Amino acid sequence: SSIDPAAVDALATPELTGQLAPIGGLLGPIAQIQQSAPITVTDRVDEGAQSTVTLETGRGTPVTLRLAAEGGRLAGIQALPDTPDVATFADVDAALLALGARTSFTVSRLDAGRCTAVHDLNSSETLPLASVAKLYVLGAVARAVDSGTLTWDEPLTVTDARKSAPSGQLQLAPEGTVVTVREAADAMIAISDNTATDLLIDRLGRAAVEAEVAATGSSDVAALTPFLTTREFFLLGWGRPDGRAQWRDADVAERRQILAGLAERTIDSNPVDPATADLDYVGIATRPATADGIGWYANGSDLCAALASLAVGPQNDVVRQILAQNPGGEFDPTRWTYAGYKNGNAPGEVAGAWLLTDTAGQDWVISTQLASDTPIGPLDNAAAFELVTRSSAFL
Repeated sequence: SSIDPAAVDALATPELTGQLAPIGGLLGPIAQIQQSAPITVTDRVDEGAQSTVTLETGRGTPVTLRLAAEGGRLAGIQALPDTPDVATFADVDAALLALGARTSFTVSRLDAGRCTAVHDLNSSETLPLASVAKLYVLGAVARAVDSGTLTWDEPLTVTDARKSAPSGQLQLAPEGTVVTVREAADAMIAISDNTATDLLIDRLGRAAVEAEVAATGSSDVAALTPFLTTREFFLLGWGRPDGRAQWRDADVAERRQILAGLAERTIDSNPVDPATADLDYVGIATRPATADGIGWYANGSDLCAALASLAVGPQNDVVRQILAQNPGGEFDPTRWTYAGYKNGNAPGEVAGAWLLTDTAGQDWVISTQLASDTPIGPLDNAAAFELVTRSSAFL
């Protein structure tokens, strides 16, 4: 039976409920913890109104859960992974591989837009990108602006017919809402807004994004051809009916025909009855699509090439501003003057890519990708990203 969010929120103080409202109330963090199931409780210490619970995720990540009570209700909840100490790249490799997913972890120095790997774990293995693929959309936008066929302040109009599923906020915007190209690009990177991404792809044309993949020097353009919109990704993988079997066995020409057939399919952006929803929302959290080839794919070397292209390519001053809105971790300010970042998450898929500039002006790229036939929960994702960002200290 489904859990009533209001009943769960009744267990928390009004203040905590308000703080958690953006992620669905108290049910939000509970659901995030459950995504890393099966959870094992290894210890619990109570001190007055405070409780500290030590957990372990199904992938073996140790987690500290802190709870605080007030007036008989929950007043605070925090769950953070306890990442192991790492002193070398090999330590990071071992900790990432312990999560039990197919994994890449690549660290490269950039020189004149070219990547030279200084550490390489499976950089030639093609793995899913999830929303890190939006880097190619950003590159295509920048190239179009540079060539004069697009401007950063050109208006784009949100339509109900083209709205995508979360993440983001524009899927909730009224029909006819106008945003600029720059605002859409900001939202696409900073909060991974899927509807903003699709506005940009629609304006550019799919061919322009596919051309951008080639322009970065990708070694496997076919892995990103045809280049999906996010709406198509959701409809293929979790639509009702989904298109997995047809997609899996189709060649590129057939896949383009399949996408043409999705042109009139919409995604309901309002809360709806799960039984009649356009998407299987439970499946989006629990049923990976990688086995069916749905999504965006590249290897670690190509991911570095994509960020390198952005770092030195068209409109790179604006591009760097867009990428820096969310640094994706903490970096020692005495060593790093710039951090740009894009992450990606889908069931069974985790990807992250960082563009860093040191105090000498040298650019570096750090990236990781994890893929599994079973979901990778937010706690395991957080542990992986913490490990990878700590590796910046080794450079």
